[in-house]
This record gives sequence, structure tokens and C-alpha cells, in this order.
Amino acid sequence: MAPAADVEGPAPTSTPTPAFKDTGEVELPYQTEELQLSEVLELALVENLDLQNRLVAIEISEAQILAASGAFDVTITAGVAASVQVSKPRGSAFVFSTGSRSVSANFGVSRRLETGGNLSLTVDVARTLTDQPISFFNPALGSASLAQYQVRPTLTFMHPLLKGMGVRVNRAAQDRARLARSSAEADQLVTAQNLVRDLIGAYWDVLAAQRDLENKRQSVELAKEQLARTQAQVSAGRLAAVESKAVEQSLAQRETDVLLAENLLLDTSLGLRTLMGQEFAGREVLGVVPTTDPVESIVPEPVDMQGAIDRALAANPAVRQLEIALASKRIDEIETVNQRLPQLDFTGTFTPQGRSVDALPDPSTGESGTTGSWGEAFRNFGTDSVSRDGLFAEYTVSGALDLTWSVQNRAAKGNHQRVLAEMRQAEVNLKSIRQSTATQVITATNSLRSATKQIELGQVSVELAEQNLAAEQARFEVGRATNYDVLFRIDELLNAQTTLLRAGLDYLRARAQLQALTGEILPAYGLDIPG
Repeated sequence: MAPAADVEGPAPTSTPTPAFKDTGEVELPYQTEELQLSEVLELALVENLDLQNRLVAIEISEAQILAASGAFDVTITAGVAASVQVSKPRGSAFVFSTGSRSVSANFGVSRRLETGGNLSLTVDVARTLTDQPISFFNPALGSASLAQYQVRPTLTFMHPLLKGMGVRVNRAAQDRARLARSSAEADQLVTAQNLVRDLIGAYWDVLAAQRDLENKRQSVELAKEQLARTQAQVSAGRLAAVESKAVEQSLAQRETDVLLAENLLLDTSLGLRTLMGQEFAGREVLGVVPTTDPVESIVPEPVDMQGAIDRALAANPAVRQLEIALASKRIDEIETVNQRLPQLDFTGTFTPQGRSVDALPDPSTGESGTTGSWGEAFRNFGTDSVSRDGLFAEYTVSGALDLTWSVQNRAAKGNHQRVLAEMRQAEVNLKSIRQSTATQVITATNSLRSATKQIELGQVSVELAEQNLAAEQARFEVGRATNYDVLFRIDELLNAQTTLLRAGLDYLRARAQLQALTGEILPAYGLDIPG
């Protein structure tokens, strides 16, 4: 995910009264660095472990798709074999062979079918030398060697007729793996959106802490100015010395507030860095000074609540995840329904054969012998010029039906009932997340409206507090107001500025929450999901 420039909403059309600002450089008891919101997002996307973990999960799901597709890969088998057999005549038994030597090879190709069956073709070739006695009744007359050449292909087709039959059943693993990848992608999107939302909220917390520190420092400066005025009045004899002590006490309290504000800035900075995934061991720079400050340029926009709900239900990846879970349960339901059927399988084979065998000379007829060959073996598959055999002169055809029936079938019935219940549960969960999403959208839009009103009231309160402070200071100069009155007006202005700042940050947080719910937060900040 590569962040672009900071995107903080529409351009301002009006500028409210600003909060207190530092009048000079003030050192903090810890090192700080300036960071824009875009820099925070960029660093987080590089270092956040949750996001990297989700990316690996997608890679795992893609590997699972490849593995599930392997169920329909073409398989090749091959092999060679050799044997030698020697047999000696014993007693009065007839001897048909005194030994043999054979060399054979086989080659096969098979593939599982998406409909549930399997198709395979195996070719066996063999050459066998058999030592055959010249006379079966008198082994002493010796033996003659006969060579036999054999070519034997076998085509086998196996297919279930009930259980295990069907494309949707046999591709269930692939479909489930694809849904798992979609779920992993949705999970990554949820993680990214929530991370960006939380980072934005944490960044505004740091901004609030920084502005609070600036305000408290300015409050100290105003108190010091008031102390100088009071001391001048005491020196002129217009006020008692105790008035100066009261201002000094108030100044000490405000300096204590500055220390607490410095600690708060450090705490929020550490929270932001933790969310970014940064390590603290060996790190010297701990504090963060936010340089992205959109609070003064907020222009509230009206929100179509029903339109936002529709967008959230259509684009929210959390809703998408539950939809995927329900789709996965439907695949399980298809499988479990099929498993309730009896197992009825058909197996058919067709094995033609071509052979060539040596013919020994026959002294009684004067016929000379012939020698077999591989060529003749292949020719004997079809029409032979001598025997006039038809195509596939020698062959074997077989067929079989095998039935397996679990009479009670309680395991399959129980699994089917379980999946049906899980589907109902997934539907309830989907309705629940849709309801929760709609509720969160309503809450976020109402928060936007409330923050808008608070911003408007806060601007008026700040303007009034500034006017009251200026008037109170003028009255103090002519002796018509006390230190208490001036310090009260300073605190009043500080509280008004703080309230306005919090209202602006509440608006920005609510807007980020709404953008996360509607799936618009990443484009709004110029971000892309890594892939």
C-alpha cells in the first residue's frame, strides 16, 4: 500500500479562530521528530506485522488453489522388469518349460475426471524366451527356445454412478480454495482499513496532545504577563502584595499543567509508534510532532445516511467475509448431500493384444520354422494376411458394477444435518454483521452531525472568550477587575479552545470511521493494498 499526499477532506471555505500557539521554541525532556500523516501511514505499512501476515495468508491461499487443482493432473507411469526362470525335470511329471527369460516395459497415462471418474491407458510390451521341451513325455530329448513378442495396451474407464459423481462435487476443493483466497483478500482489506482508521485516530490524539501543550504553555505566558502587570500595580501602591502571591500560585499550577501535558504528548506518541509497529529498543527519538493539522480547515459536509448504509453493506469487507463463509458452507452442503448416496461404481476395460511367436520346424511335414518379431506383433493387432483376422484379432473386454450401501448411514446424515445447521448459523451471522454495520454507520453519521454543531458553537465560544479576556485585561488596567477575574478569563479561553479542538478531532475521527465502514478510507487517503 503506497500512500500518496495527505488527503484531509475538501478545501476550506472559512477559517475559525485558531487555538493558542507557541510563541517560541521550548525544549522537551525527550527527542521528537516531525511527521506528516502520510509519512505515518507509509512507515506503518512497511513495518506493521499484521498487514504483512495477511499478505502471506493470501500467498498461502493461492498455493492451496494450485494444490487443489492438482487433483486433476495428468499422471504418467512407467517401468521395466526382467526375470530368469530355470526348471529341472523331476520324476515322471510332464515338463512344459525348462526355463524362461523375459524383459518387459510398461508406460501409462491417467487422469482423474472432473465428473468423478478416472481414465487411464497403459501399454505393456514384453519379449519372452521360453525353453520348451521337444517332447513333453521325454525331457531327455532336449529343449528348443521359443521367442514371443507381446504388445498389450489396456484402456480402463472407472466412474461412480451415485456417490462421488458430479462436477460440483469433485471441484468442491478448488471452489473452497478460491473462496479461501477471497476471504484472505477481504481479511487483508479489513486489516488495512482498520489500521489506517486507527492510525488516523492515534495521529489526531498526538495532535490534540501537542495543541494542548501549546495552549498550556501560552496560558503560562499569559499568567506571567498578568504577574508583571500585578507587580507593577503593587509597586505603584495600587494593589496589596498578596495579590502578587495569588498570581504566582496560579502560575505555578499552570507550569505543573505544562509538565503533565508533556507527559501526555509522550504517551500518545508512544501509542502511535506502537501502532506503526516500531521498536523502541535503541531508539532515541520517541516523541512525535504532527505537522498535518486539518482542524482549522474543516468544512463539514452533509451525509446521506441511507446511502452510506447501502455503500457499507455493498463494500464493507467484513460483510464480504461472512458472505464468503456462507458460500463455503453451501459447497459443504453439496458434498454432504452427495455422501448420503450409495456407492455404485462402474469399471470397464478394453485390452487388445498383438503377439508374435517363433514357429519351430516340423520334420513330419517338412515345414521350416519362422521367427517372430516386434513388427509382426504390431501387425497382428489388425488384419493378418494369413489368418484374415479382423481388427483387434485378440482382445479382452470386461465390465463391472460394484455397490456399497450403508443401510443406516448415520455418519453421512449427521454431517449433512451439521452443515445445514452451520448454514443457518452463517446466515444469522451475516444478518448480525449487516445489522451491526448499519448501526455503526448511523452512529458515525450522527457523530458527524454532533461534531459539526460543536464546531459551530466552539467557534462562537472562542470568539466570545477572546473578547472577554481583552475586556477583562482593560478593566484590570484601570482597577475595575481583579487578578482572579483575568485568570478566570484566561482559563475560559483555554477551555473554549480545547473544546473547539476536540470537536474538530471528533469530526475527523467520525469521518474516518464512516470511510472505513463504507470501504472508502483507502482511496480517500491515496492508498493501495500491497499485493
